[in-house]
Amino acid sequence: MAIQDQFGRIGFFEDFLGIAAAATISDATAGTRYNDVCLVAISGDVAMDHTVDEAGGVVSFSGAAGAGDGVALIGSPLRPSTNGTIVTGGRFKASAVTDYRVFVGFASTASLSETVNPFTLSGTTLTANNAGEAVGFYYDTQATTDDMRFMSSTAGVADTTATVYDQYGTKTTLGSLGLRCNATIAADTYMVYRIEIDNDGTVRGWFGDESMGRNKAPIRIGTLAAGTMTTTSHYFPLMFLAEQSTGDPTHEVDYFYAFGSRDWDGTQP
Repeated sequence: MAIQDQFGRIGFFEDFLGIAAAATISDATAGTRYNDVCLVAISGDVAMDHTVDEAGGVVSFSGAAGAGDGVALIGSPLRPSTNGTIVTGGRFKASAVTDYRVFVGFASTASLSETVNPFTLSGTTLTANNAGEAVGFYYDTQATTDDMRFMSSTAGVADTTATVYDQYGTKTTLGSLGLRCNATIAADTYMVYRIEIDNDGTVRGWFGDESMGRNKAPIRIGTLAAGTMTTTSHYFPLMFLAEQSTGDPTHEVDYFYAFGSRDWDGTQP
């Protein structure tokens, strides 16, 4: 057995409490480190600022009104088989949701030059872009029906036939677009999420916003059965916040976190 000590828990919780000067996150520069988080500009340069009209530490990102501008927040990878249960989550909102593309969860591929959005939806056609293995919630205002959806994919192929249990415990499949949260996403309204991957590959996805009731607590939208996600893959915690066209909403993040257990058995490659 590998040598051990008392520090068995690993992870980060970025609350953006430090007030820093405004900065520009430059595109295609292999990311910019902010404490334990890497920031990657999507499509074009992104302005980062700390809001001072809200309590608790909130960071904001806005693009230059270019097509598809946005930002990716990325944490260090975790591995379910040796770090599980691995967890990521956060709290975020946008100034407008009429031109809005989001993915929040885990992805096994996260390029630091141009991070891939795992899922885009136009009308009723889902495109699973190759982010390796990915699981989480996505939203795209190009969809026929706006909603946050729970979905997973492997090497750019959506796991449409994967077995999942919905929030009522009913066994079903992810289907062509994933499980709907039945949320009415609104501008300047916070959303929260949490993705958990167990050692055996079971995944649970939690999501909540003010439109969903239940005392505004997050709801377990789906439980993805073991066997879909590879337990020996390394997964990056990922918040992908962008737009589809040139709407350029301001993305605000209250907090972003991930955690797991240290690899005590020494089997990490």
